[in-house]
Amino acid sequence: MPPTGDDALGRADLHLHTLASDGLMSARDLVDYVEHRTDLDVIAITDHDETSASLEGREWAARHDYRVQVIPGVEVTTSDGHLLALFVEDRPPALRNARATAEWILRSGGVCIAPHPFTRWTHSLSQRAMQSLVMSGLLSGVEIFNASLAGRASRPQALRFAEQHGLAGIGASVPHMMSMVGLVGTRFAGRTLLDLGQVILTATTVAEGRFATPGEMAAEALPQLARSMVHLPLRRIVRYFAAHAAG
Repeated sequence: MPPTGDDALGRADLHLHTLASDGLMSARDLVDYVEHRTDLDVIAITDHDETSASLEGREWAARHDYRVQVIPGVEVTTSDGHLLALFVEDRPPALRNARATAEWILRSGGVCIAPHPFTRWTHSLSQRAMQSLVMSGLLSGVEIFNASLAGRASRPQALRFAEQHGLAGIGASVPHMMSMVGLVGTRFAGRTLLDLGQVILTATTVAEGRFATPGEMAAEALPQLARSMVHLPLRRIVRYFAAHAAG
């Protein structure tokens, strides 16, 4: 008998961070955890301006013949705010405007998602920037359910924007440590990353889950803050000088 209801839908978590940026878990440990401790079919590893962990995670899952499939991706820092790129092998140049970045992503075969939009808690796309992406046909989805504090603040406006513009509603836990993985997810028809890609383009996803509790947020806040304030800036400085030295 074919599955019905929720059993017929796959489940994905599309915004995860690892030690390659400001997360607190390795790509391999993350994939192992998802395979053995969750019901997720698909994940997207989307480190800040870095695709190396997503490629490692994909290879690790394939090597072990895991159920879970890994979408290569990146959370790009644009001059207008963060932008998620899914299904990309390389990282686009950082600090360009959102439209130029989105055009690069689409040329590379990727899909653009607006993470935690409208919130002041983190570097997020504004209404104006998102409107520009929509009018240019560059934006496919909006993170309407994000387990973090930033996601809670932006949810009502994000929901309205996605509905008004016919964009896919994306759910993501945005974890930086293992215990937060899968708190929020994206349900979709099918089980594979190819199924998910098609469903995003037809805007037929469903976001579900729960917000992180204050205790859960506090547990990851201090160690994650240290990485985001020290590790990421240092890496960007090194890349900046390396790029200029090469030029």
